[in-house]
Amino acid sequence: MKNNIAPFNSQIKIYKNNFLVTDFQNILRCYSIKDGKEIWSIKTDTSFVKSQKKLSLIISDDKAYFNNTIGDISAVDIGNGKLIWQTPTQDSSIYESSFQLKTSDLVLANNSILFSNNTNEFYSLDTKTGILIWQKKINSIVRASVADNLVFTITEEGFLVIIEVETGNIIRITNIFSMIKEKKRPSIKPVGFIIGDKKIYLTTNNGRLIIIDTVTGKPE
Repeated sequence: MKNNIAPFNSQIKIYKNNFLVTDFQNILRCYSIKDGKEIWSIKTDTSFVKSQKKLSLIISDDKAYFNNTIGDISAVDIGNGKLIWQTPTQDSSIYESSFQLKTSDLVLANNSILFSNNTNEFYSLDTKTGILIWQKKINSIVRASVADNLVFTITEEGFLVIIEVETGNIIRITNIFSMIKEKKRPSIKPVGFIIGDKKIYLTTNNGRLIIIDTVTGKPE
């Protein structure tokens, strides 16, 4: 058992004989699985108020990609702990209200990183450089899913959005909360979803499971 100066606030990812995790001070730390020794750490900007949203962390091609509480996306070489690139997604004003920022989990698709937030922004960043590929006005904090060349996401208002991964072109938007009484819709939020065989399975914060036809985008 080892003690850290701050609580941890992210997913845990294993890489060879090490594991990576981010703490509340927005520090990504790499530890040895064998004895818990810290191999390296890298600090990013933090805010005074700590967000309760769990941070996301993904690994690909010996690199770790992670977000922090103020919306920065960073890429790190896992072998030496050196920063490769960092891309901010929010202006300086977010520092004072970062506890309100909620970002979806990061998703890898081809050579891009996909994610969205509750400030009506959906991003695609290049994995090698961190440069913005495209950005759309989509209000979502659930983890997106990728199938073939399409990315699926569901907005906080209950709209299923299908986007082309490479171009960012929106293929279709469907209201999947249409079967719910209109006066109840504002209080219902998507929690998460998965894509199955021709079906999408969505859970909501009021304990409902909604089954959606993938082809038509309509709830069954």
